[in-house]
Amino acid sequence: MVIRRFLARSVMAGSLGLLGTSAGAGLGPSGAWAQGAGALHTFHIAPGPLSEALLTFSQQSHSQITSDSASLDHQASAGLTGRFAPAEALQKLLTGTGLTYRPVGDNAFELVAKPAAHPALPAQTPALHEAEGSSTPSYGGTERIVVVGQSIDRLKNTNSAVTVLRHLDTDEYRSLYDVTNRVPNMVGNAAGLPSIRGMSGEGAAGGIFTLMSGSRPRTAVIIDGLPETFGGQRYTDTGMWDFDEVQVLRGPQATTQGRNAIGGAITMNTKDPTWDWHGAAHTGYESQGNKGSFGATLSGPLVKDQLAIRLSGSGVYGNSYIHYAGKNWPYNPGEINQSTFRGKMLWTPKALPRFKMELTGSHREQNGEYLYQATGPDFSKYRFDNTNMNTRISNSSINTLSDKFSYQISDALTASLLYGHVWYDANFNQSNQLGSANSRGRLNLNENNNTVEQRFVYSPKNGWINGVLGLYYFNRDQQITSPDMGVNGPDHEQTYALYMDGTAHLIGGLSLIAGARVEREEQKRNVKMNWGSVSFDGGTTMFLPKGGLLYNFSPHDSMSFTVRRGYNPGGGAIDWDRGFYYQYKQETVTTYELSGHTEQFGRRFSLNGNLFYNTYHNYQDLLNYTFVNIPQGRSMGLELEAQYHVTQGLNLYGGIGLLDTKIQKAPTDYAYAQGSKFSNAPSTTFTVGFDQKFRSGLSFGGTVNRVGSYTSQVENGTGITAGNYITFNMHAAYAAKYYTLRFYAKNLSNELMIYNARSSWAGSYAQVGQPRAFGMSLEAHF
Repeated sequence: MVIRRFLARSVMAGSLGLLGTSAGAGLGPSGAWAQGAGALHTFHIAPGPLSEALLTFSQQSHSQITSDSASLDHQASAGLTGRFAPAEALQKLLTGTGLTYRPVGDNAFELVAKPAAHPALPAQTPALHEAEGSSTPSYGGTERIVVVGQSIDRLKNTNSAVTVLRHLDTDEYRSLYDVTNRVPNMVGNAAGLPSIRGMSGEGAAGGIFTLMSGSRPRTAVIIDGLPETFGGQRYTDTGMWDFDEVQVLRGPQATTQGRNAIGGAITMNTKDPTWDWHGAAHTGYESQGNKGSFGATLSGPLVKDQLAIRLSGSGVYGNSYIHYAGKNWPYNPGEINQSTFRGKMLWTPKALPRFKMELTGSHREQNGEYLYQATGPDFSKYRFDNTNMNTRISNSSINTLSDKFSYQISDALTASLLYGHVWYDANFNQSNQLGSANSRGRLNLNENNNTVEQRFVYSPKNGWINGVLGLYYFNRDQQITSPDMGVNGPDHEQTYALYMDGTAHLIGGLSLIAGARVEREEQKRNVKMNWGSVSFDGGTTMFLPKGGLLYNFSPHDSMSFTVRRGYNPGGGAIDWDRGFYYQYKQETVTTYELSGHTEQFGRRFSLNGNLFYNTYHNYQDLLNYTFVNIPQGRSMGLELEAQYHVTQGLNLYGGIGLLDTKIQKAPTDYAYAQGSKFSNAPSTTFTVGFDQKFRSGLSFGGTVNRVGSYTSQVENGTGITAGNYITFNMHAAYAAKYYTLRFYAKNLSNELMIYNARSSWAGSYAQVGQPRAFGMSLEAHF
């Protein structure tokens, strides 16, 4: 049965143009940007008596309901004037219709008839897997009406390849690293950031090489507007509890994200406070490593329609799936102890109806395992038992505090200012299983950083041009201290940027995409080591343009072509063998990308496609423990993502990524690398899955993920083939009015997942994924 979809929005938010799009899917002639101070709500309405009662239009000073195809008749059930919270406005709209509402989550409500009520949809319903571009999620039950609210006060760049995941099951997707199986041309990494389109997320190096050189990641990770420090997302994983969405943008994102985004960007947004009280509590158990998990959330208003808060906490406790031999470890190498606590406050004062303030604070800490490294020759034993090798644990914490102010200057123009501060304290201990003195080491990395970003978003209703103008500043002070590993010294970095990005409607369905970023980055580094020192004082000023065309064939079918540039700065390092200081250059990429989007069968089916070609200059890699600039390299590929809501209860989804990479020209001293593929660049990734829901509250689903083989290091004889695995995940749940019971299985086929593997004089080692695991959880909600 076709589900009709209606959009209610604040006029302050500007054009509806591109809500629910991805991969260049511009919906409407108004361009490729959507941002504002209000909240946008999507009404998913199944035909029936309840839906007919809701098909009303209410004239209001700043809110309206429109159809995707045409405006509804002006038949008012309740006249609205003034400023209302979403829940209050909805209740007034329902006056005289015989309906009322029940909150079921953040800005989400279930409409029920009086006096009989329909079964409640639990808060934080799992496994919806709604991706940007999917227009008709299924809820099971032909008479159920659900109103889903989505904040749009965050920038949406819709002419990039982007996968947006919402309502993720926090058991199946416990970490950012678990979403890699849903994204084409993205592969996991046990100890570093995921690789996107063959670009290693953590950059050209990891571990001690990063600390001594200050090399940068290639994938920007941004949580609630603040960039993560280099090691923050692995050493202190934020988890996935109480997150609203995860966006994975593939390809260089220099125009809007700037720093550390030559390979892509991952933005994670936590849920906002609500204007009605609700809460949830979660507890779970997983067989692999005897892990226990918890989560709790409480959200509601302190002052009606003016001040609301949201408090959440989560954690995972247990042991690693790696078995550590020996009894002489100076620490427990298999311990996993991770927790996150967060508080958010939303202030919308009546005295300033166009003003909004969001204050966010968080504390994260992680103790124990983070490398997930097994020793050879048989990695399938998941053992670390080579006495010649060391492993490390992390005892790290991150504290963040941010404040975001937004003010709607006019119906077309909104200004926002973000300030954030991050305190990062990472402590590492290393040893071998013998606990021998020459293997033991300690290292501390202490960092304070500040982010300031001012944005002006211009998005007039039915305007021919819209876009964003931004100013950005970032600084970082870092101190590395190691009493016995011999790496000590300060590092200071600061970045200034001015950027703009927007779309101008030309004629018919044709629009021009244009943007640019001017960025100045400076670094001072004075890190001393036992065998040399890095004394680097340099800066880079980059002009990063972007341009293209967007054509809308219809409100639901579009195509775009863009050309954009990205970069990563250079730095200085110490030759590992000979001890002398050297510098390596910045790397740059030019990306050509053709993207398309279509929705068919009453918008129940959506398809996104991206065809890209990248040319790299001075591509950075670590060869023979030395940072090397590879003069020329290229990558090209295809990505397809589809979703089909077969029935109201059955949803099918899938994606495929094809990738071909090549080092076209190598330095003379590393001629063996010429013609090789990039590191961590499988030629094929593939995902297919389904979710089935029933009106009784029962649901189940599964995912199959395939990753092709790849080399984990472009080095002469040291890299071992990784990838080449297929995994199966399953989940089932029963949702009642006040609780949800879930069961899940990960890696059902017990496939050996090798992310990265190398051989050395001491033997072979690999970072491996989790073997088969079963789990269950109970969640209570009100």
